[in-house]
Amino acid sequence: MSERAMDRAAEHRSAAAAGAPLGAPARAAADVSDVSSAVAFMRQRGLRVSAARRLVVEALFAADGPMSAEQIAEGIGGRVPSSDLASVYRNLQAFEDIGLIRHVHLGHGPGLHALAATGAREYLTCERCADYQAVAPEELDAVRDLIELRFGYRARFTHFPIVGLCAGCAAAVNGRPQRPAGPTRAE
Repeated sequence: MSERAMDRAAEHRSAAAAGAPLGAPARAAADVSDVSSAVAFMRQRGLRVSAARRLVVEALFAADGPMSAEQIAEGIGGRVPSSDLASVYRNLQAFEDIGLIRHVHLGHGPGLHALAATGAREYLTCERCADYQAVAPEELDAVRDLIELRFGYRARFTHFPIVGLCAGCAAAVNGRPQRPAGPTRAE
């Protein structure tokens, strides 16, 4: 199976787990606000709560935003204990299957994972400095409407972001003063 087909299958599973039709912005399936409620959610969905799974959940709550499996396995800069990378990958897949987390690709790096409980988020990412901004899906509805009108596609930016240059990089590249931008990394 190609990587593209695997990504589509993962998106379909995530959308189905979240109760959203494919192509619609993903909705948060898990109403979790802390590790205890995430553990309860896992049990409700039939997952055994092992020490390894608890550690991954703790890492996701300690994270400032979406994190790679490698960052989680390394302990997110010492904020949580480190763990086995293969175990982290297995647990992230199990969490995505039940709608506890979702993954996103921000630029050229590895897939990143975030709790679905933070609500549906879509992303803008800078191709030069790799900074990103998470936004509520309704903030991109005008863009989505233009794409649908012109090309017939209903776009969403939960899995793959809108890629371009942030205000600072655009100013540096074009030699223009930087335009004020909204808050960044809003999770």
